[in-house]
Amino acid sequence: MRQLLVVRHAEAEEPADAASAGRRDAQRRLTEAGRRQMHKGARGLATQVDEIALILSSPLTRAIQTAEILSVEFPRAKRLQHARLAPGFDPGKLLHWVVRQTAVIALVGHEPDLSQWIGYLTTGNSHSLVHMKKGSVCRLEMPDHALPGEARIAWCLTVKQLARLS
Repeated sequence: MRQLLVVRHAEAEEPADAASAGRRDAQRRLTEAGRRQMHKGARGLATQVDEIALILSSPLTRAIQTAEILSVEFPRAKRLQHARLAPGFDPGKLLHWVVRQTAVIALVGHEPDLSQWIGYLTTGNSHSLVHMKKGSVCRLEMPDHALPGEARIAWCLTVKQLARLS
């Protein structure tokens, strides 16, 4: 049975604020409050997860910055960015990639895609079963060669709940 962590990026600046600073949506940064909360949440996550081998993030700035914060608590984790986690990703292609991995991985991305992907993994249909708040983490368990609908949700915690565990 494999473990998979699905992580929504932490709180980011509002689109209008980024635009007024000359940044596109893909370049929106985490807010200071979002960074602080995510650091606390990552410490709490480390009490629940022994090790993460790979942190894969969307190529959008806010996801990359969230992955960087996770890597502080999981320094041995390799970090990669890939468009397979960008908004609007293909759920089947992501699952195909995930089942080829052999260790615990964390996927850092965006809503509503992550909630829909969790639905795809647990029911076979791309509909939201959970609402991934900013900075929240959902731990899934699935067979090594899982098909859509074969995963189960072990837990899903908000960043505030994770912070209380640290």
